[in-house]
Amino acid sequence: MNGASPLFLGLDASTQALKASLLDADLNVLSELEVRFDRDLPHYNTSGGVSAPTSGDDQGTVVAPVMMYVESIDLLAERMRSASWPVSRIRAVSAAGQQHASVYFSRAAPRIFTTLSSQKSLTEQVEQAFSRKVVPNWQDSSTVEACKAYEKAVGGADELAKVTGSKAHTRFTGPQIYKFRTQQPEAYKDTERIGLVSSFITTMLCVGEGEDERTAIKGIDESDACGMNLLDMRPSSSNPNAEARGKLEPGWNQTLLALTSGESEGADSSLGGASELERKLGVIYRDAGAPVGKIGSWWTQKYGFSPDCQVFPGTGDNPATFLAFSLAERQAIISLGTSDTVMVPTHQYVPDPDFHAFFHPAKLPSSGDAFFNMLVYKSGSLAREWIRDQYCSSNWDTFNADVDKHKLERGKEQRTGFYWLRPEIIPSGASGIHRYTKQAAEGEWQKVQDFSEPGMNASSILETQMLNYRYRSSSIVAGPAASSSSTVDTSKLPLEAIYAVGGASSNPTITQTMADVFGCDIVKPVQPAEDGKGWTPANYNFCSVGAAYKAVWGWSRLQLTASEKVPEFDEFVHATKSKQAKRAGLAGAADEVEGGVQVICRPEEGRTQVYTDVIGEWKQLEERAQKEQ
Repeated sequence: MNGASPLFLGLDASTQALKASLLDADLNVLSELEVRFDRDLPHYNTSGGVSAPTSGDDQGTVVAPVMMYVESIDLLAERMRSASWPVSRIRAVSAAGQQHASVYFSRAAPRIFTTLSSQKSLTEQVEQAFSRKVVPNWQDSSTVEACKAYEKAVGGADELAKVTGSKAHTRFTGPQIYKFRTQQPEAYKDTERIGLVSSFITTMLCVGEGEDERTAIKGIDESDACGMNLLDMRPSSSNPNAEARGKLEPGWNQTLLALTSGESEGADSSLGGASELERKLGVIYRDAGAPVGKIGSWWTQKYGFSPDCQVFPGTGDNPATFLAFSLAERQAIISLGTSDTVMVPTHQYVPDPDFHAFFHPAKLPSSGDAFFNMLVYKSGSLAREWIRDQYCSSNWDTFNADVDKHKLERGKEQRTGFYWLRPEIIPSGASGIHRYTKQAAEGEWQKVQDFSEPGMNASSILETQMLNYRYRSSSIVAGPAASSSSTVDTSKLPLEAIYAVGGASSNPTITQTMADVFGCDIVKPVQPAEDGKGWTPANYNFCSVGAAYKAVWGWSRLQLTASEKVPEFDEFVHATKSKQAKRAGLAGAADEVEGGVQVICRPEEGRTQVYTDVIGEWKQLEERAQKEQ
């Protein structure tokens, strides 16, 4: 890291750690650091990054100490110094934070944040800047009654999804604020602002003596706000009723503000109602590539950051991860973890109670509509591992061999299995294990207790999961009319490339099945090896790297002349990575690598049509299994 070229910083405040990625202007990841909450800050007594329940907690409460997050910032800054990171060369920074989690700033916060001494740590100075000492975690499920009120207020789950991009979820910020206001009204009254973890980190990056009190607490990024059940995502053309919008900040939905603040329920008027909650929530940043300020004097004086370092809006962990892959239309991310997650970009607003719709986290305001939809499944690796242990001798090699042996073939016995070990998210509430077989193409599907050979379960679960992801991806690509109906054209392939990530993506049988079902390439990001002679897998923290990409994009826009065209984020990332490869002499060195993306497998000839032929019947069996559970 010698030299004087500009560097860029991305932060990721997740459930269990605060991570940092240091990049250069070519988007190379130079170094990464982290603070693990349980290990490095043991005095907060967290497990998995969250506090143990107390006797006074409602059932399902999951929270973490807000000061743990503050102290992790102090410790991370010290580790940057110990690692000799040249922070004076950092020209821009952006952050990501765990989705939905809310932070509550006290009335004293603006004064505290603008009078900080660089001789002391943040931990020593900011405790009184928070009106609530805990941060509700995304795992919190204590707001069931609030969620019922949310859906009732707008006419049901489907309607709430149309308005806010998601039906009501217990982890979402709006229901969490509703609970806080009802249970701790005095603390709510003492709250100056309510932010998300991403805007909290952004705020803390700008603190210091002499900063402006009026702008000390930063606003909320538009994409991250989509995980709150408070932002009205409907295009103006479909929402002619201006009264439904907020008055100070037109993004917030007036009906949901009135509910959350208690105004529509006759709460104490001293709480301020919808207008006061709107003020507490503050502005929405609609251009994530426009700076919200410069790094604060606390950082420049204590650690030597450049006073010219720009701070860009933070966003949620899912949107930041989305940015790390810079998806084009008809590409997707499928993350194969304990639960599986699918992210699909679209230029249409596709609300559905089973999905989560987000605004694109880095689009130019002038570029028109851009979104991505996220599908979350509980039955990911958890279910695959159960099949491995129950039917494949607890061995992945056996599992893979069984998948290859028993995969669907034309003219042979057809099998489908649904393994909903826990109540599923998509389809909503599905539970139990359901197996079906059909002996011939013209025969009837029969429900069976088990298949004739144990290994058939391995191919059945993998094919069913991928068919599910393909069907729902098709409905997103097809647009709003098809999102929750039977009008999806299952003969068309929805995607042209899939980024496979997560632990199970290292299993070649799983990724090959994905390629065969979707009929498209499976790819992974790579970057030039340190010796400059080839490519190496990009095994970095995608969330903090996505945040750093946004910082590089935003900073590069500031370097343009007035006559130069501002590039879209995805265009910028692809062009930068292509230049990077050319400079490294790697352009064209391997035909499976382009723009920092490597193809890891392609569909086998003839296999995709097998799945195209059965996907319609598969969907009917899914509906049948739900009825028979």
